[in-house]
Amino acid sequence: MEGSLDALTGRIEERELTSEMRSSYLDYAMSVIVGRALPDVRDGFKPVHRRVLYAMHDLGLQPNRPYRKSAFIVGEVMGKYHPHGDSAIYDTLVRMAQEFSLRYPLVDGQGNFGSIDDDPAAAMRYCVTGETRVATRAGTVRIDSIVPDAVRDSDNDVELQVLDRLGRPVRATKLFHSGEHPTLRLRTTHGHELTGTRNHPVLCLVDMAGVPLLLWKLLEEIEPKDRVLISRTEQPAADELADDEAKLALLLGAFASEGWVSESRAGFNNVDKDYFDSVVVAYDTLVGGRRYVYSRQIASGSLLWELDIQNLTELRRSPLGELRGRAADKVVPETMWRATPTVKRAFLRSLFTGDGSSSLLPRKSIQVSYSTYSEQLARDVQMLLLESGIVARICRYDKGELKLVISNRRDARLFASRVGFIGPKQAKLTRDLATIPTSSRALSQDHVPHVADFIRSESGSRWTDRDWLRRHNVDRIERWEQGGTGILERIESREVRDTIEPLVSGDYFYAEVESVTDAGTRPVYSLRVDTDDHSFLTNGFVSHNTEARLARLATEMLRDIDADTVDFGSNYDESQSEPLTLPARFPNLLVNGSSGIAVGMATNIPPHNLREAVGGVKAYIENPDIDLAGLMEHIKGPDFPGGGLMSMEGIRDAYASGRASVKVRGRAHVEPLKGGREAIIVSELPFQVKKGGDGGLITKIADLVREKKITGISDLRDESDRSGMRLVIELKRGGDPPEVVLNQLYKHTQMQNSFGVNMVALVDGVPRTLSLKELIQYYVAHQREVVTRRTQHELRRAEARAHILEGLLIALDNLDAVIELIRASADTDTAREGLIERFELTENQAQAILDMRLARLTALESDKVRSEHAELVEQIAALREILGDPTRIDALVVSELDEVNGRYGDERRTEITHFEGDMNIEDMIADQQMVISITHSGYVKRLPLVTYRQQRRGGLGVMGMDMKEGDFIEHLHICSTHDFLLFFTNRGKVYRLKVYELPEGSRQSKGRALVNVLPLRDGERVMTVIPTRDFTEGRYLAFATAEGLVKKTEFTAYNTPIRADGIIAIKVRDGDELVGVRLTSGEDDLLLVSKSGHASRFAESAVRSMGRDTSGVKGMNVAGKIDGTSNRVLAMDVARDDSQLFVVTENGYGKRTPVAEYPVKGRGTKGVLTIKMTLKKGGLAGALIVREHQDLLFISHNGMVQRTNAGGISQLGRATQGVRVMNIRDDDRVSAVALVVESSADIAEEADRSAEVAADAAKPADG
Repeated sequence: MEGSLDALTGRIEERELTSEMRSSYLDYAMSVIVGRALPDVRDGFKPVHRRVLYAMHDLGLQPNRPYRKSAFIVGEVMGKYHPHGDSAIYDTLVRMAQEFSLRYPLVDGQGNFGSIDDDPAAAMRYCVTGETRVATRAGTVRIDSIVPDAVRDSDNDVELQVLDRLGRPVRATKLFHSGEHPTLRLRTTHGHELTGTRNHPVLCLVDMAGVPLLLWKLLEEIEPKDRVLISRTEQPAADELADDEAKLALLLGAFASEGWVSESRAGFNNVDKDYFDSVVVAYDTLVGGRRYVYSRQIASGSLLWELDIQNLTELRRSPLGELRGRAADKVVPETMWRATPTVKRAFLRSLFTGDGSSSLLPRKSIQVSYSTYSEQLARDVQMLLLESGIVARICRYDKGELKLVISNRRDARLFASRVGFIGPKQAKLTRDLATIPTSSRALSQDHVPHVADFIRSESGSRWTDRDWLRRHNVDRIERWEQGGTGILERIESREVRDTIEPLVSGDYFYAEVESVTDAGTRPVYSLRVDTDDHSFLTNGFVSHNTEARLARLATEMLRDIDADTVDFGSNYDESQSEPLTLPARFPNLLVNGSSGIAVGMATNIPPHNLREAVGGVKAYIENPDIDLAGLMEHIKGPDFPGGGLMSMEGIRDAYASGRASVKVRGRAHVEPLKGGREAIIVSELPFQVKKGGDGGLITKIADLVREKKITGISDLRDESDRSGMRLVIELKRGGDPPEVVLNQLYKHTQMQNSFGVNMVALVDGVPRTLSLKELIQYYVAHQREVVTRRTQHELRRAEARAHILEGLLIALDNLDAVIELIRASADTDTAREGLIERFELTENQAQAILDMRLARLTALESDKVRSEHAELVEQIAALREILGDPTRIDALVVSELDEVNGRYGDERRTEITHFEGDMNIEDMIADQQMVISITHSGYVKRLPLVTYRQQRRGGLGVMGMDMKEGDFIEHLHICSTHDFLLFFTNRGKVYRLKVYELPEGSRQSKGRALVNVLPLRDGERVMTVIPTRDFTEGRYLAFATAEGLVKKTEFTAYNTPIRADGIIAIKVRDGDELVGVRLTSGEDDLLLVSKSGHASRFAESAVRSMGRDTSGVKGMNVAGKIDGTSNRVLAMDVARDDSQLFVVTENGYGKRTPVAEYPVKGRGTKGVLTIKMTLKKGGLAGALIVREHQDLLFISHNGMVQRTNAGGISQLGRATQGVRVMNIRDDDRVSAVALVVESSADIAEEADRSAEVAADAAKPADG
């Protein structure tokens, strides 16, 4: 033990942890970079892509050979070359087959390989257990009985007509026995079952972002409550039934229901004498032999008739010979599974007559049921009913009894008309159904999930339609059968109609999943169906798969791989060899691009047009010193599979450095519609953008419309088909112009994307960022090596063959001597040595002579040998000439590129054009007049001016803004959506927003809190708002603070990028604050009013212009105190003689005084009296410039609000006391006064005045 421990410790090597982690991480990073994530610069492939193509080549899956099951290909790759799990290999196979993923697909896929709508590819291996029944034109058969002797892991040729998911007969040509695999059993709440491999796909109905869509889901992905599709398409039945067929169906149905067969005896009984007699007649006709008939009275008082068969010889030879076992072991006889639909219905009719019943239920409903103790029989009958379009549910009862229940009127009527009972039971069912109304408000529960919510959410603009759709169960199959046309007429959207019509046709039952459980490891099988989607029916469920072979272009990647053109290396377990690169007769890395994420690096190389790429390669070969401009004469830019538009900006940078970003857009145009409306038609999308599905373009646009971020769209539908993409975006009549909406789509959706070019590839196993020229340079070097090695390989073969022929010629020239020597030799070895010694031959030449057939000794054959040798001599000379002349190597490279280009080259799909990489957001917003309102309590909103103009035409009206009590509009402006708004606060800061950045509200909404729009601090208030389009509306901004400072700054100084948290507009000193800002012309007068009741008017020119970050100069002397508080400036405005100054005191006294009565004084004075102050009237509370038609709002400290028309207040001189304008309690004071703008007419008139002022300003000056 001690020795063992010493030996163990002797193998321990101490390492520093950081050093070990660094080394291990680098090893891991390099293995990912080289082994998985980055392409080789020579062939453009990562190892998994190369391995898939090489394995398909090795399997002989050439374009002219049959397709092979994808699972088989994946298994081959995983077993021999790529032991990293089948999902990565299959994903690679799928992507190389997708026309929307690769510019030039390299795999020819058959089946569902996904779509641009984000539909997933079908599972590579769909396999079900042997007892699963497949619907065929010749009956419903067990899948393991199609080729009864199929061996494990075999492909078996078959010629079979199976039914696809729409019930149509389609051709199946292969049965696959896929060996044993772990399986899952899916069971629905109705009792339907399907057992298959974990990745077996089943068609499901899912809610995808509110849209009901059909989606393939693997068994391992399905969860309880999911909805799976069960086909209930009626298989048409013939009207007539042959007598023998009718008797057979009657007899088998009767015995399956009420009969029994043991090892030594059989029998049948029933209380219906007529039914019993018909069964006996059928038995005598089809079976014959001795039998006995009895009758006895049972406990119910009825007479039970019994058929007793004691000798089973004749029965064993008849169709009844299939029947075995106890009641719990009964199944539907195989004869009935393979019968015609008419015979199957006759069988069911007899079966239900034997042990079925019908009964009326409450709420005007009915139930048809069948009782059995055999679970398999219940499932078999359930499946046969589905073939007649009838849905039944399996219910379990005590003591092992099961009932198959048809529990709604629709299916009961279908049962009565398509199957029914025999005799009195059918008469009773007919009577019961007659008592139930054809239509009823109590519809059945047979419905299509998700459809109702989808229809209602996308319902049209007519209120009556929306209300009707809301009140009715529009997801019930019965409703659609009774009035589907009427429902469709209430749905305006064609896209909605196209989405739901296939779902509500009644062809499928949307069964709810009850469970998915482990079913053990079982032998599994699958079929190859020769249709586009490979779908077929298994136990009523819809299944499908994929197959593949090499695309024609892929053969050019592999051509000459057997001619020693590339190096091979050992696979992961050294049992196989695999190519380290492919010959690649075209520049695949450029043509198909590549993307991948490694450790610490990534690659994203865009695809290109084959013709252009070949042209660029040829240009480089002709002139290795060619510059980028020369290459770009041939290679214009990336060319994406889906087309689209691409900006020229960024392409040159990407090609020069290997890194850049290029902008790509979808292709769209505008089409006129009926009624004067227009629609944007999207026909191509940017690369890797999904059209539909979760996160796709359609969903994104719908979300933007729902969130009102894009308001000009009225309808959205997908009219894409096999001929191409067509996404129709209908625009609202009178809404934003199409160009605006299209720009909004470019900004907010994937209609415009950035493609980040990052051209990283492996060069000699080392990752490098490459320019366009370097990519071409390394590809050309690879092609020169491939052609050189191929030529050397051909030379070696030619020389070896010439060498053999030279020996044969020596033998032919010395034929008699050679024959004599061989005949005289004791054995082959002696003959070989003799030839070598006598004729100076090599061992290979001597062996070739010994192997030569006697027929080659004829004169004709001798001439052929001489001719072949002469040709080889010429060929050898030509090959040596090629190897000795690099220009000949290049000529061959160019020739082969031309050949590939001629076969596969096509026109460019992506248009390269000029457009701004970053959208100007104003391109997305219509330029229209808006009303901006900010309330006293700080709520802001914008509303189109047209709203108020329309209201004025219909009457005066009011704004109807939902303001809290005591609130009012303090700032109101009419300006354009493209204008700036400057918000000046009491802290001296200015914030800037575009009008369109403000929240748009309705007339009734109160808007959004200003603190949620601007980053205002505690105590910070907006004092002035100034709109501007281009900072030319005035020359200066004049500022005034509470302590009497004024400042004048050029307006253009504020035409600068303003941070989100604002910039300093005026430096406000401690204890001071900004009270107002006004636009001035440079020649205006300013009027300041203080709390002491003084007004100072002075010329603006008395204040010099200053910078933004300054405090200003004294504009008014506010020294002293008023009632113990500091005097302060209350208001500042531009003094115009045609206006009036209104002032109000703290105790509610006020007056109007013409501005013309205030004389112009010097700056910095106390000013003149504007109201005679008394103790009774209190200090000045507020002042503002008014016009007679305007209303004033007075607010007190205690929250009282009073509204008064300015024209109703006396106009008095400066040095007067004023009149009472507001009644104030003894303990209250007036705190503020504001102008009120509330009627629509006022707003519209204000807009008209603004327009007139603008027009006057635009007129040329006189003279």
